[in-house]
Formats: sequence, structure tokens, C-alpha cells
Amino acid sequence: MQFVQLNPRVSNRVWQPEINLDHVDSWQRSSKVQAYVKFFVQVKRRTRYRTCEGNLVLLRSGSSQVSSTKGVFLDLDMFKSYDYSCREISILLGYRPEVHEDFHACIADEVVCFARKIGNWVSNMGRKVLPIYVDIIVEENFLHDERYWLTRALRESAMEFERRRYGMVPARKSALKGMLKRVRVEGCVKGSEAKRRCVRERESCTICLEEFEAGSEALCMPCTHIFHAGCIVK
Repeated sequence: MQFVQLNPRVSNRVWQPEINLDHVDSWQRSSKVQAYVKFFVQVKRRTRYRTCEGNLVLLRSGSSQVSSTKGVFLDLDMFKSYDYSCREISILLGYRPEVHEDFHACIADEVVCFARKIGNWVSNMGRKVLPIYVDIIVEENFLHDERYWLTRALRESAMEFERRRYGMVPARKSALKGMLKRVRVEGCVKGSEAKRRCVRERESCTICLEEFEAGSEALCMPCTHIFHAGCIVK
């Protein structure tokens, strides 16, 4: 059974925990007010199966907590420059392979805006370190769509048939002219005998399956199959 990974979905929450990091010593520390940024990533995986009738069946579901690396100290003044700080946060997110780069800009924007905001909170006045936690949830979905694979198999089979034609090639027009014989369609009269190479009215074309009209003409192959002229020469 083959599964296709759908586009992942990412949600995040930026918040400030009630912890005091003013006593933490680090080589990154400076005399300026700093932000301590730390990411927490949770990956949720779901594997589902869609039947030919369109019903979705959940096969497997699970989640795993991926703890971040050690938090990073950044000068709070850095966030005054929006573009520069967004680049710095995106670089940090680059170390998280679970988070696709398409979502880096959106997450970085929320982190920068939050860092700018908490610097003005009354509760943070006089603090040397402002902790910022970023919770990221990555939803990965895998799907086996029975209708998709059935349609694909039929399409590939039709393409293969067209490519190979099972060894058959169209007959040349010159060859057809030599084999085809023109015959006339007679009315079906009870008790009368059909002449040689004549067609009864109630007989039908081998291709379109429509009955021949009395008085019309048809084309006959050596195998005695009868056709409308417009059907056999297409």
C-alpha cells in the first residue's frame, strides 16, 4: 500500500513563562536587557486510507515531543530592527528540521512582534532577561487514496495499450481497397433467397451495430463481415 505525504500544517504559540532567568550566567550575556528564546516542537503524524466510496479510515495516529536545543540569549534591542531580527530567528528555526522553511517567516514574525511587545510590559520592568517560549506543532498527514491509485492504474493501462496496440497496426488504404467488395442490401422478403454477396435488410454493421437499410450499399471483407462504408474506411 503506497502513501502520499500531504502538505504539512504548522501552528505555533509564542508566550512568556513565569520563570526568572536573571541569575543565569552565560557567555552570551551582556549588560543590556536580553530575550531568552527557546523552541519546543511537537510532531503529530496521521496515516489515513480513503476507500473507493470516499470514506476516510484512520490507520495510525501518534505524536512525539521534540525538545529544542538550549535556548539562545539575544539582545532585546536587536528586535527594533524587524528585518534583521526576523533573519536571526529564521536562522535558529533552520536548526529544526521538523519545521519546513516555508513556515519560518510566519513564525519569526510572531516572535519578533512578541519580543517588541513584552519589553514594554510593567511586569518586566527592571528585569535583565525576558524568557520567550515558542511552541510549534507540526501536523504530518499521509494518505492512501484508493480512487487515485485505481484511476492512475487505468490511465497507465490505457496509455500502454495505445502504445503497444498488442502488435496490431492499421491497414493501408491500398490494402483495404483490394479486400473490400461493394454489396447491395436487399429487403428481407419471406421465402426469397439472397443472391451471392447480397446483404439482408436486418443484418447490422460489425462496427456501429446499426442495421442496414434496404436499397443501400455496404462493404464486405473476405471474412464475410459487413460494414457501412463510412465505418470501415475511417
